[in-house]
Amino acid sequence: MLTIKPILIDFYPNIAVLVEFRITDLIVTVVHNINYHIPLTWPIQIFHGKDNQDFIKNSTLAPLISSGKIILTYMDVVYGKSETNTLLTDSKFWQRVRGEKILFFQIDSIMCSNSPHKVTDYSQYDYIGAPWDPSWFSFSKVDYVGNGGFSLRSRNKTLALLALLPYNKRMPEDVWYGLHLRQVNGSVAPVNVAKTFAVESLYYERPLAVHRFNLPCPIREKLFQTCPESKIVMPEKCK
Repeated sequence: MLTIKPILIDFYPNIAVLVEFRITDLIVTVVHNINYHIPLTWPIQIFHGKDNQDFIKNSTLAPLISSGKIILTYMDVVYGKSETNTLLTDSKFWQRVRGEKILFFQIDSIMCSNSPHKVTDYSQYDYIGAPWDPSWFSFSKVDYVGNGGFSLRSRNKTLALLALLPYNKRMPEDVWYGLHLRQVNGSVAPVNVAKTFAVESLYYERPLAVHRFNLPCPIREKLFQTCPESKIVMPEKCK
């Protein structure tokens, strides 16, 4: 009798995840940057489409793909920028992510080489991202954490919330998770910790990472001094 063995897919305690369907050199730049700053045991899973598959495979990421450090995951459906909220609130997507603690990053984020902080410093949190500026953040007067474009998330808490609560489409996905994850006993980082994790609209001198945002010119210049990598992802013009 023929016995068919199940296909075993490796699942990791920690993983970095990128979803990107475009052809752009920023994929290569940012993935190399992330790979340099995360522990060796953390793989990077790239969700991609048909259009950029060959570009990624033929780039300087090829050795990392061959070694298994980068895991390529093909997606039939292409999600544009406006559809990010739909994708990141779909439990089917998170079920395809091959790790529990997820460093989710986009190519408008970058890690800072001279930061005293490490990604493992934040492992106790189920959600952390750059805090929003309370002067314009309108969704809450208490919770300002945090931007999802560079964020650390727990897969099990994410799936638990999606199973418990319908996603409110009037909110960006990161706002929704930040406000509601406590309903499944998820730990959301406080602002004073989140500001050291990443900078978007609230300045901190030496963050772990920077997410693209049109910061005032004097603040940008200060950030460029302590995190030169931030020049890669910031808009050309400042306020």
